Amino acid sequence: MRAILCHNPKSGDGDHSKTELLNTLKDAGIDARYCSIKSGDFPRVLREPAELIIAAGGDGAVATVIKSMPDRGVPLAILPLGTANNIAHSFKIIGSVNELVKNWDLSRFCPLDVGVVAGSWGERPFVEAVGLGALPQLILKSDREQTAKVGEGRDALADEIAEAGAIDVTLAIDGAAIPTDDILAIEVVNIAYTGPRLPLLEGGEKTRGTLGVAVIRRKERVATMSWLNAPHSGRAPFSQLNGRRVELAWSGAPLRIDDEAMELSSSPQQAVAAIDGRSVKVLVPA
Repeated sequence: MRAILCHNPKSGDGDHSKTELLNTLKDAGIDARYCSIKSGDFPRVLREPAELIIAAGGDGAVATVIKSMPDRGVPLAILPLGTANNIAHSFKIIGSVNELVKNWDLSRFCPLDVGVVAGSWGERPFVEAVGLGALPQLILKSDREQTAKVGEGRDALADEIAEAGAIDVTLAIDGAAIPTDDILAIEVVNIAYTGPRLPLLEGGEKTRGTLGVAVIRRKERVATMSWLNAPHSGRAPFSQLNGRRVELAWSGAPLRIDDEAMELSSSPQQAVAAIDGRSVKVLVPA
């Protein structure tokens, strides 16, 4: 099998080096062309003919590969080497590199929608989520203070929610206005997990072509902080909505698109999020 291995060399440890990954793939009968996502050759290599694209790294690396794929008809295999590994967990891709590679089957895949959000900055694809409020603030701080564990990330997010003020925002889903009094955070989610591996999508699944919308209000602050300690122990205490087109208008708050937070001007901002219509075929376990 001919494959392209797209790798973030900074992810994982020594067992996940270029040499180790290529040797593991070779043992499984996969002839892989290596490319670091940090390389200037990355976009060109990704356009080369292949039967399989392999994304090895954390969520940022995997999302970069997904958003850069010129042909979404080629199956994608994920080797999760990061901290949260939200994209992999959303497809129940868990295990060692060796175990995952041995069980790949090109005929066994699930579709992954790719979102697109448009605003004054232009149009950007996203895989995980687009959000306002606590998570963008946390990402801005994390650029300076790295958290090494999922639990630490959840604790840091709880601290952000504890201090968060209401956002000046309006929200509409499929043309219907949603009450926005005292909203602390809005997350428009595309996959089951996001942030420090949080299940913000009710039930873990959604209808193809739709987005989940998590809305945390001031009255849900304390309950949400408690939920962050054990997010799998019960239903989330905030609203979890669903729709095909999500419109946001706000001012004075940063916006996050996947793992990047943008500090926009204080003037009124608008964004529209939807699915762009072309899904990616993600290899999944049996």
